[in-house]
Order: sequence, then C-alpha cells, then structure tokens
Amino acid sequence: MRLRALLLAAAFALGACASTQRTLSYNAGMPDADVMVGNQRYQVWFHDRDSTVLVMRGEPRPLGQLLAQNLTVYAQDTSPSIIWWGAAANAVLNQIRCGATEVTGADQMREISYACDAGVDVGAEVSARRADWQRGVRVEAPVG
Repeated sequence: MRLRALLLAAAFALGACASTQRTLSYNAGMPDADVMVGNQRYQVWFHDRDSTVLVMRGEPRPLGQLLAQNLTVYAQDTSPSIIWWGAAANAVLNQIRCGATEVTGADQMREISYACDAGVDVGAEVSARRADWQRGVRVEAPVG
C-alpha cells in the first residue's frame, strides 16, 4: 500500500513534466540491461517503436519503482556528466552495431536516441541479449 502511494505521488510529481508521457511510453517492467559505468549503476530500457533508450540510475527494478527511487534516494545527488549517460547506453548499443546520437533529459534519467548500421534488427538483438545484459554489463568510467 505504501509503495502504491509513493508511486502515485511520483506520477503526480512527474505529471508536471512534459516528458512524463514520453517516459511512460516505455515498457514498465524490468530493464533490458543492468549497466555499471565505473562505480555508477544504470538501468536501460529499449523503446518498442522508436530508436531510443531510457537510462536511469539505480539498481534493477521495474520502471515505476526506479522512478520513485530517483525522486527520493537520488533527489539530492548530483547527476554524472552527459558522457556517463552516453557510456551507459553505448555499453549495450555498441554490442548490436548501434551508437548513441543525442542525449536529452535531466535529474537521474535520460532518453538517448541512437542510430544503427544498416540491417540491424534491434528488436531481435535485444531479445537475444536481454538475459545476458540483465546479469550485468560493465564498462570503464569515461574520462572527462
């Protein structure tokens, strides 16, 4: 009951943001990838229709729970620089011959657009790799 109230409060808080509807267009379940960039942990969701990924800081949790955590636990935490977010996305994107092209967002989540080499079937690649990615992907911390 408490979690439901917290999630509802988070949804109302996010309701003021123009990006709320966009964020809620992602699959609300578990992330497609659990990524460690240096000592920072990120979760990555692939959008079902668009060439974008949603990247959020924190432990693997369903999207709504991680949203609530980012509004509370990480609320006062300074966000890593944009290259850290790109490194988190590219940790999985590069494995499927894709790469980040634009990073948008604020606080403890970002939406990252990507482009892929010709012929890449992103849906098939994500489905084939999701289980491995959920066990964890690790990359070095970016310099700068």
